[in-house]
Amino acid sequence: MKGFRDFVKFNLITAFGATVVANIAVVGFIGWLIDRYTFNNKVIFIISLFLGTVSGVYNGIRELLKEAERYEKLDRKDDNDNDDSDSS
Repeated sequence: MKGFRDFVKFNLITAFGATVVANIAVVGFIGWLIDRYTFNNKVIFIISLFLGTVSGVYNGIRELLKEAERYEKLDRKDDNDNDDSDSS
């Protein structure tokens, strides 16, 4: 079971990338729409791409830390279970 969990951890990299790209795409599209129908000088679009990148990286790191904490709890639980079975 532990080997499978190690393999699943690689999925975190994909989830991080998808989070960053999705944030950039959504906020960039909204910025493009606002820019298209207001000033049409690409300033809002560039600012929105920057804000999308910042929010994507922030949310991605927050997600990674949450998953890392979850895996640490599972590893500690496995270690405690193994210690209990060794002492019997």
